[in-house]
Amino acid sequence: MAEGEIRIGVILASAREGRRGEAFARWIHALAAERPGVAAELLDLRDWPLPGYASKDNPNAAEQGFAPGTLEARWRDRIAALDAFVVVTPEYNHGYPGQLKNALDAVYAAWNHKPVAFVSYGGFAGGARAVEQLRLVAIELRMVPVRDEVNIRLPGYAADERGAPADPLYARKAKAALDDLLWWARVAKDGRERRPR
Repeated sequence: MAEGEIRIGVILASAREGRRGEAFARWIHALAAERPGVAAELLDLRDWPLPGYASKDNPNAAEQGFAPGTLEARWRDRIAALDAFVVVTPEYNHGYPGQLKNALDAVYAAWNHKPVAFVSYGGFAGGARAVEQLRLVAIELRMVPVRDEVNIRLPGYAADERGAPADPLYARKAKAALDDLLWWARVAKDGRERRPR
């Protein structure tokens, strides 16, 4: 990792068969990775089948006791190593997938004081209702949700050859979200390094 590099984790929330989100996650990952001074990685929740939170301890205490090498310990370490996140999520029944909630609840301190942006997809609302809920969860995790988001409407959706959005509106929205995310990522990283809590 280069000094001063911003590390972005793109979290692919859907684990469904035939999911649309993989193309959207690869699209936003590529847009982030082409930015100078950015290293982006894709975190596919199919590869992180975290269970529902069941510890008697609060997450901040529980994550300190994860046995080395366990799925939970590896997830904590992955999240802790990143500076910012883009969550790519579908909207299910006005909400987001359960496996995403499991991933968010599994750790606490590793999310703190880091910005998050959202790419959602769904019906005519484009997944916006899922993002509304996720913003509340992010704030409780002491994250910084950025204002701009990408909400992809599946009715009438046009894709390029890779399955990414063909409508230039989505590219403009992605640029605004990434610009804001990276600004906050640099500010928050500086704060975490210079004024640790």
